[in-house]
Amino acid sequence: MACIVNGLRCGRIHCYLTGPFLLLMALAALSYGLGILHLGGNGWNLLGLITLIGSIALCFLPEMFLGKYRQRN
Repeated sequence: MACIVNGLRCGRIHCYLTGPFLLLMALAALSYGLGILHLGGNGWNLLGLITLIGSIALCFLPEMFLGKYRQRN
């Protein structure tokens, strides 16, 4: 949630992308923990790996191509 609030305040491109991604991963972790989402025996490892790789990719790649800050009108 902090990334979404920070994205609205500062305008960094990666905040707009990592905020929803991390909320989605938190929902996936909650679903897996409650037994709703079935990911097998390595589910926690899979969720951790997806979160790690996705966070790193969403922090750096969009700013390489789109710039650091969102254009404000």
